[in-house]
Amino acid sequence: MKKKGDIWIAAILYILIITVVLTLVLQAGVPIINDLQDKTTFTRSKNTFLRLNQQIVDISQEGAGSQRVIPIEVEKGDLELSGGSLKWDLRTGAKILEPGQEIDLGNLFITSNADVAAGPVTSSVYTLQNSILPANFTRCEDRTTCTFASSNLLQKIRFRNPDTGAFSTTSGTFNVEFGQGAWNFSGFSKLEDAGDNLGSSSVLYYVNNTNTTNSTVFTVIEFTLGSNRDFVTVKVR
Repeated sequence: MKKKGDIWIAAILYILIITVVLTLVLQAGVPIINDLQDKTTFTRSKNTFLRLNQQIVDISQEGAGSQRVIPIEVEKGDLELSGGSLKWDLRTGAKILEPGQEIDLGNLFITSNADVAAGPVTSSVYTLQNSILPANFTRCEDRTTCTFASSNLLQKIRFRNPDTGAFSTTSGTFNVEFGQGAWNFSGFSKLEDAGDNLGSSSVLYYVNNTNTTNSTVFTVIEFTLGSNRDFVTVKVR
């Protein structure tokens, strides 16, 4: 009887060990499976939108009055029609694209971690903002009348507290110098990639730092804000 009892207990322990191992394997494999599913969903949805775009092109070439019913099915994510654009938002932990990567396929634009919004706020101010910070820049686009100073390109940066949502404004000024101290030069500004849900956006200043009348040679000062970044990059070329 004792021997039979020992065999029974051993069998129970064996079954329990197998169950624990299987559970651990399944739990460890679930994120991998979910990532693979999201990658498949992304590829299928991308192909769906490419086919949709081709249908739109075909209809536009058929002339006035052409119409057809086009079914759209997405397995996951949010689909939104706004401002004449169809937007599909997929939130995933899978590494489908590199952070901030942008892919332009004509009428289909794909980007990752796209939380940048950019646009003119007033006739004299641009704003670049993401989920962490908004930054204001001087706007002046007239090539014949605009002038810029070393300290008035970047007007203000504020940082958002992720816990409270409150904003705090940075102090001080940002100066761009050409090795000669403060300056005032003619030039003009330009905003690239205005809109919402952008991977990044830039404000460019074309500065005539030679002070030559009607000069076509400019120094370019470029401010760029990327998605999920708590800083603005500056390039001078």
